[in-house]
Amino acid sequence: MVLRDKAPIRHPSEVGILEHALAGDDSAVNKIFLYLCSANFNLRKIMQESIHDQSSVDLWQHMLSCLTIQCWEDHRDSERRVDQEASQRIDYSITEVFTQDEYEGEKWAKEAVLREALYDPRPEIRYGAIYLLGLRGDKEMIPLLEEILDTAVKSWKVRAVRALGAIHDERSALPLIKALAMDRGPLHSEAKQALRGLGPLAEKAWVEALNHPDSHIRWHAARGLGDPTDPRSMALLAEGLLDDNREVRWASADALARIGPPAVPATLTVISQNTLSTPVRQAAYHALHGVFSRRLRERLKPLLEALQSPAGNVEASTIAQRLLEEWENA
Repeated sequence: MVLRDKAPIRHPSEVGILEHALAGDDSAVNKIFLYLCSANFNLRKIMQESIHDQSSVDLWQHMLSCLTIQCWEDHRDSERRVDQEASQRIDYSITEVFTQDEYEGEKWAKEAVLREALYDPRPEIRYGAIYLLGLRGDKEMIPLLEEILDTAVKSWKVRAVRALGAIHDERSALPLIKALAMDRGPLHSEAKQALRGLGPLAEKAWVEALNHPDSHIRWHAARGLGDPTDPRSMALLAEGLLDDNREVRWASADALARIGPPAVPATLTVISQNTLSTPVRQAAYHALHGVFSRRLRERLKPLLEALQSPAGNVEASTIAQRLLEEWENA
């Protein structure tokens, strides 16, 4: 089934190569790979445009199989993969034609093939369909991508993270934090980048991560929380000043200082209600002294001096309580 709600074919000879490949001509398949792994952008573009022009259900089914089995699983194009850059160009070129639509009918055919593939008995085909639908922004794929994170090999976990970031939905954030905690390698880097891309959409998930058992994730949460406006979020962030891990304490202090005056009551509450060790006093001092407002720092001066004093534990708590009452009554 070929769809014709589109402009005339731009590259007849390349479309002919695609037709021969669909008919089972291995030499035509090899020519397609030669185009898609070429260092010449124009050659890759010509083949991509030809794929769009030839768009058919049969073509998208073969492309999906090619990408998930030949490229990602069996590496039947292994002679191209001696060069890592050529390998990446093949993957990117095929993924790009799956995620970008030039014609309405093409969009329909592509998504029909991908949705049908969600029920394929071969896991790599299912994973590929979930991944590509995720890259297309399909929010229904979020729980399926999380399932890939829980069960698949690392290469598929990395792709799942990439798709979760592309969907750009707050429901992607918790699975991404789960991925962040899984290792310190490529998966970690992809998850960190995806969470950064979510921006404010990740705030609720970061708040939950402030209590994560892994101190490295708590550190990321303090750094990634951004500019919360919810008092509960700031209260949890301020509790990071008490963390056993030095990096978490200082990341929390940096975040509180960056937020500025809105975070001061939460910091005062922590100081007034807890026994302050020297490391905690240092972090609390940094959180308050780093506030941009000079006028506010002057108001906090007695507390800042107490926090710097080795014997200032009780005094700091008393001053913080008084300042907190003044703040609430202002």
